[in-house]
Amino acid sequence: MRARDFAHYSLRIFFITVANLFGIPSYLTWILLLQPLKHYYPELFWKIESVLFQGLLTIVTTWLYSGGYTIMESGDSLEGIMNDEAVVLVNHQSTSDVPIVMSALHNKAQVVGKVMWVMDDIFKYTNFGWISYFHGDFFILQGKEARTDSLEKLQKHINEIYKTTFKNWIILFPEGGFLRKRRFRSQEFAKKNHLPVLQHVTLPRVGALKVIIDNLASPTTVNGNVTGSKSNEKTLKWVIDITIGYPGATPYNSHGMFVGYWPPHKVDIHYRVYPIQEIPTEKEALTKWMYDRYEEKEVLLQEFYTKSKPLDESDNQKRAMPRVRRHDLVIDKCLACLFYLLHLCSFIVFWFYLYCPVIRIIRFMMSFVF
Repeated sequence: MRARDFAHYSLRIFFITVANLFGIPSYLTWILLLQPLKHYYPELFWKIESVLFQGLLTIVTTWLYSGGYTIMESGDSLEGIMNDEAVVLVNHQSTSDVPIVMSALHNKAQVVGKVMWVMDDIFKYTNFGWISYFHGDFFILQGKEARTDSLEKLQKHINEIYKTTFKNWIILFPEGGFLRKRRFRSQEFAKKNHLPVLQHVTLPRVGALKVIIDNLASPTTVNGNVTGSKSNEKTLKWVIDITIGYPGATPYNSHGMFVGYWPPHKVDIHYRVYPIQEIPTEKEALTKWMYDRYEEKEVLLQEFYTKSKPLDESDNQKRAMPRVRRHDLVIDKCLACLFYLLHLCSFIVFWFYLYCPVIRIIRFMMSFVF
């Protein structure tokens, strides 16, 4: 490793570490201080929380862009549906998928602050896992043994957390794990059940999506009366299918991207939007619908990886939303600076007027004990 590279990596590690040291305590302290507001004025509390959360995800976005990792968007327009309830399906290849999706959503109004992530339980034990816990994300356990229990907990979480925290989008990785870990088992399952053998994606699991649809299904109207659910409850309106394509079929890990270890490149992200009325609710039909979508992803990615054909050029489906031209996603630098200042200034104020006094009190009390 050259001295110049070592200095570059060290500087980025220092910068990201400092951002974590002031960003995470700032968010957590605000959340704790605003608990009375959460009790008496929950809607205002969650509006403030969404801004604080959006700020942290925007900070994460700057780590990618400053390393030269940018996003090329294509597919259906998301304009006009960003305040609607939707479930987002994303193919899962590596740890970088999460920050890539964060980056793709960071400049789409308040979407990124009002999402509920469904992610692997192991994420709960990371530093950002604390943020996700207070934000209301759901941590799901993998494996057959935990599947039924996890889906029951997801149903409870949707009714007790999602519906009460004024969130709009639920982000889900239906494959249930990274491509490299699940591909072999998925292909074996496909061969045994006479299903398509996929290379660039795996056959998705339908359980979590079924729970989400069942609990957020649109009410039906009979003789002018709403049935099936309360008329004032949240109801899904869209399914947004996201396909992520990495150049050369090589998904970099998030740590390498944050540090800047990997060469700069563009990541393609393609949107396909479906009205919820088009999505079957019966499990077998929903499973087939999901398999069809992932077969289509396979075609898009095959053309992308082998022929360098943009994802939108391989997608010829006609859907409800108009298409947007393939374009670079530009980070809002002014907004990013404001969020850095928000969390940094908050941390400084908390340090002098909250953390230090608390530390002095603790030291004073400890002096009597010892």
